[in-house]
Amino acid sequence: MKNLLPLVKTVVYLLPVILFLVFYNVRMNNERYEPHIYTLTGGRVLVAQIAGDPDISRDTAGLTLYSASRKLKLSPSYMSARHLQWNQRDTTPTQEWVVQYSKMVPETATGLADIKDTADVKIFYERRETTKIAEILHVGRYEDIPDSLEKLRHFIDDEGYKLSGFYEEVYTVFEQIEPNPYEYETLLRYQVVK
Repeated sequence: MKNLLPLVKTVVYLLPVILFLVFYNVRMNNERYEPHIYTLTGGRVLVAQIAGDPDISRDTAGLTLYSASRKLKLSPSYMSARHLQWNQRDTTPTQEWVVQYSKMVPETATGLADIKDTADVKIFYERRETTKIAEILHVGRYEDIPDSLEKLRHFIDDEGYKLSGFYEEVYTVFEQIEPNPYEYETLLRYQVVK
């Protein structure tokens, strides 16, 4: 009986902590699907910039980033696609789009090995500043992204912000990782101001 008493005390003390952690994790998982506004930390990125229809030139940009990452011995990370103007998708013909595909790199990254610009892709380093953004997680096919963007825009308006600057898609689960397009995960981001 004496050995059982310390065990009961431990369980009584740990139970609230365990319940809190379970509740917190469930809440955080549910919130990841809801739009939110926060400050995106700046940093150094490796950029492969394309001009024209991304359906034609996206693979070239991705391959260029992948090759540069391997040659520079960078750790694997997600890739994002940034439209420098938030309304480019709505106001500019697809053939005239400029999209910057990028990956975060260490501050000390220098040189591009032997990776050179091509007719379709310019590659360079860039420093991105800390920025206020609105973000939503889109789960599913890329074709359904406009529905999530509409939800995000309503949220931005309701919170008293307005669109300003860039629009970005961050591919966290994509075709090279997951064959089912309904399981893709893409963070959708707008730069915003109050």
